[in-house]
Amino acid sequence: IQSKSVSTSPIPIMTVTRPRNLLLLSVAAALALFFSFAPLLTYAQDAATATTTADIVEEDVTDLGDVVGDAMADITEGLDEEDVEDLDAAEAAVESSKEEEEGAAASNIAAADETMTAIDESSTEESNTEEQTQQQAAEAEQTPPPAQTGPFIDLFGEVLLSLEMVDETHAQVHQHYTNEVLSGKKVVGLYFSADWCGPCRQFTPDLVNFYEKMNARRGKKDEFEIIWVSRCRDVDSFGQYFTHMKWLALPPQEAMGQRGQYLGEKFKVKSIPTLVLLDEIGNVITLDGRNKIPMDKAGIGFPWRSPMSVLISTLVPKSFRLLVKSQIAGVLDKAKAVLGGAAARGARAAAR
Repeated sequence: IQSKSVSTSPIPIMTVTRPRNLLLLSVAAALALFFSFAPLLTYAQDAATATTTADIVEEDVTDLGDVVGDAMADITEGLDEEDVEDLDAAEAAVESSKEEEEGAAASNIAAADETMTAIDESSTEESNTEEQTQQQAAEAEQTPPPAQTGPFIDLFGEVLLSLEMVDETHAQVHQHYTNEVLSGKKVVGLYFSADWCGPCRQFTPDLVNFYEKMNARRGKKDEFEIIWVSRCRDVDSFGQYFTHMKWLALPPQEAMGQRGQYLGEKFKVKSIPTLVLLDEIGNVITLDGRNKIPMDKAGIGFPWRSPMSVLISTLVPKSFRLLVKSQIAGVLDKAKAVLGGAAARGARAAAR
């Protein structure tokens, strides 16, 4: 038996490596194909998921509507007639509350309109009042003063002044007709005084207290008046000193002029302060009121008439006394005129 030998030489490499290369190429091609179709698969998957989600949402919404409908049905079935009536009453109360609020609002609007109307009317009335006041003032300026006669007109003139304090630093002066402001006064005092006089400044407060006390007496209220005859040196001083008094005054130009000089001579004023008291027709009661007040501060003997004057004023009516006084004054005036004419003729004869 012949034996053959088997060759043990190696197989060429090319015959072994070809199948491996093909396998690798196949794998690579498969991977490339997979990755190229992967986006399409993802999009398809997302579309399927969205469709499924929409179906699920639609089903859920349908189920939720069914649940709400069932719940409302259960609630409606659970309400009895009383609950329904309570709901109706609540609705009615809400409507009533709305109506009340609307009514209240309408009432407020009406009240506001009435208030505005009242304000307009008040403004109109104030305007009319101001116009009437101005018209009355203009008429008063155009109207001539009333004719005044009597003993006080002869002494004081036709106008007297009073002072009213508006506040602590301002005052207002008012004019009064003499006969009107002295009407009903039983005693009239003439007070000669000045701001530069020390005794005057000391006596004036005491006179103010006495004046107020006498005018507050029962049965004799406001029967005492004083007229200040200023001896101040200027009008400013007059105004400042007048604020310390409660009574009337001669106008400063009158008091510091011829009338003031005439009154001083008539009542024999030698010094100030001097207080002369006159009765209701201008007759002298006393020339020494300045010294009588400190001796009778309570005013027990005020106005310190003489017994004869008290008797005359009690028994003789005022009208008759006034008539007698005017007649006597007329006689005296004629006598003065005659004497003055005789003196003038004598002087002319002596001059010849």
